[in-house]
Amino acid sequence: MELRVLFYIMIIAALSGIDCNPGKSSRTASSSPVTVTGDFDSGSIDTLWESKPNFLTGWPIHWKQKSSSDNQYYWFYFKLNNVAGKDITIKLDSLAGIYRGGPHLIYTKGTQPVYSYDQKNWQRISNVRYDDKLHSLTFRNTFAADSVWVAYAHPFSYSQGLALIDSIAGKPFLTIETLGTTQQGRNIHLLTVTDTAISDVEKKTVFITTLQHPGEYCGGYVVSGLLNFLLSDDENAAIARKTTVYKIIPMMNPDGIFHGITRFNGNYEDLNQEWDDDFTDTLHLPVEPEVACVKEWIRGWLNSGRHIDLGLDIHSQGQQGSMNLLHTPESMLADLTPHFNNYWPVEYIPMEFPGSLNNCLAKEFHIPSGTFEIPQSGIKNEAYLTIDDYYNYGKGIALGITDYFLKSK
Repeated sequence: MELRVLFYIMIIAALSGIDCNPGKSSRTASSSPVTVTGDFDSGSIDTLWESKPNFLTGWPIHWKQKSSSDNQYYWFYFKLNNVAGKDITIKLDSLAGIYRGGPHLIYTKGTQPVYSYDQKNWQRISNVRYDDKLHSLTFRNTFAADSVWVAYAHPFSYSQGLALIDSIAGKPFLTIETLGTTQQGRNIHLLTVTDTAISDVEKKTVFITTLQHPGEYCGGYVVSGLLNFLLSDDENAAIARKTTVYKIIPMMNPDGIFHGITRFNGNYEDLNQEWDDDFTDTLHLPVEPEVACVKEWIRGWLNSGRHIDLGLDIHSQGQQGSMNLLHTPESMLADLTPHFNNYWPVEYIPMEFPGSLNNCLAKEFHIPSGTFEIPQSGIKNEAYLTIDDYYNYGKGIALGITDYFLKSK
């Protein structure tokens, strides 16, 4: 009788999908094929298919700039389904791009993609192999959940940028304005942080931009850290607000960010080659709307008798870099580097980038300016950078700038 009852129980359990073996793991690999999608905010993948079980092959989207030969496509960000318990291998091919007419090889043997089960908490994939002759990256990982997001580096989506602005809106010392819109109708926000109880006459003005280039998403976290520090109760933040007017554009290129376009805007133009279009360059005309509205604000600000004492444009050299870089035209801001070095290592490199925001601020508006580039991997042989590290970079920028101005008086 007992055997018959047990037999019926096992039949019912099988029909119901109940696991009758308590020693069996609930994370057994699914027999369903792996599916791939990049159809979400900042998502980007061209072709990625399961060429054999648990082995996916493909390549990122190739975004070709309209007005030159530049072809940029190192960014990828996609979602995998049906992967729980599976040892997945992904091979991406054709990873040699073109930038300013020359080779752009942003992948190395140190490239470690990231993955997340919730798009908030990210881990590195360390089982990686890069073929520098075929320019292919192969990486392997066993995933614990059925769905996972995988990206070249930590993503900072358009919706994250809007959520950042919403989270600080209405705070003391902050004003938010819209300078203009992109071709696709997304706003270019300018955030001002200062202590309005103190006259701006004796204050320095700092202009900070980031995310001209989607794919260099660590800049979004850096600006998040900068804003959250400047608006905090920290006594050093109070000093910064009393002595400085911060003008911050947290997303210079919201269209490109949303569409996961590696370096270009929604019109497939590199914004950091557009800043001289309205007065010298004939290659890229007409000037892109993101650049046009910011330059209009700069001119209006300066024509009203006010000043900008420092410009800083935040970028990333991707995962092929292993050092923070501050590069400037005409040897500007060499004396700023030691103050940043108090918070993380920085190498100073004088360098000209025709058409860049950096060059525009220095050449057209005579503003001391620099481009700050942060790796999306690690510094030298140290641990790979995390989102918390990028937040701390933002705080360090504010502290370093305060030191710089106070000690230069």
